[in-house]
Amino acid sequence: MECPNLQNLPPRWAHFCLGIEHFVRRDLRTDPTGSTLLVAYSTGLDSTALLYIFHILAPRLDLRLTAANLNHMLRPEAVHEQDLARTTCADLHIPFVGEAADVATFARQHKTGIEEAARSLRYDFLERARKKVGATHILTAHHADDLAEDVLMRLVRGTGWPGLAGMQGCLHERKILRPLLGTPKNTLRKFLEYLEIPWEEDHSNQDMRFLRNRVRSEILPLFLRENPAFLDAINQLWKMGRADQSYWENKVEEYAGRDKTVLIPSTLRTLDPALRYRIIKHTVETLGPGQALAETIFTLDDLWQKKATGKAIQFPGDKVATITREGIRFGKKAR
Repeated sequence: MECPNLQNLPPRWAHFCLGIEHFVRRDLRTDPTGSTLLVAYSTGLDSTALLYIFHILAPRLDLRLTAANLNHMLRPEAVHEQDLARTTCADLHIPFVGEAADVATFARQHKTGIEEAARSLRYDFLERARKKVGATHILTAHHADDLAEDVLMRLVRGTGWPGLAGMQGCLHERKILRPLLGTPKNTLRKFLEYLEIPWEEDHSNQDMRFLRNRVRSEILPLFLRENPAFLDAINQLWKMGRADQSYWENKVEEYAGRDKTVLIPSTLRTLDPALRYRIIKHTVETLGPGQALAETIFTLDDLWQKKATGKAIQFPGDKVATITREGIRFGKKAR
């Protein structure tokens, strides 16, 4: 098949590509027109579809694309995949940036898991590449199945609302866009099959040592069997979560102090608990890394309501909240 464009696509697939543009504008609230975009391209099914969709949309939206690929040095075939990515981009006249990173060594040195190490190095590489080419955003190929897996994993970990609705589609501070988040993987597969475009399979996705792979192969299929429209239900949950998150963020900003070692006034004791919990969570998170667990937030709020002056609660990341006569004082634990 000739190099695809909107004009030579059948209506179904032309509308599909335009639907991705619509999702970016409406749901991600981003206008990509005239932008330089960096596409994270691994040669897998998802990222291959992402690359071709935006290659098709590029003339319409006056886009300048660059593709980026990081070899994690975990699989022998990764060298071939990076060479294939480079060749594909040359055929499409898309600039290409490629690097290699020793993920296994990094994980050992930093005493972290392989997945976490790979994610850290990958996003560090993508951000450096974004700055190098002057891209406004990094495009990643997370799709509707990934979103469902993420929701299930958050449920397992005890994430609260609205975080339970899953990953964000647009991370403004990190300049990341996820344009395929509303699209099922099977639709991406059919799109590439119609275009007769091949992709590479990453067999590490079958490694059951990783939670995400277990969710993908064992847990998500059970939910789909009980409810074939489960991905649609997750999409609706995601939309509600994003709306609620925006609402609560605005409410918290009304009450949270501008001082990031904030002293929450005792007058806030009369606020609805839902808002108080979020103010506490927001304040803890402004002090740096370390997740504020719901149980700890509830305990702190309970002590505050009881006016337990002098009591202190410690949060991960050496963060401490102390009950005072005026309210709650937050700070970092002295070393």
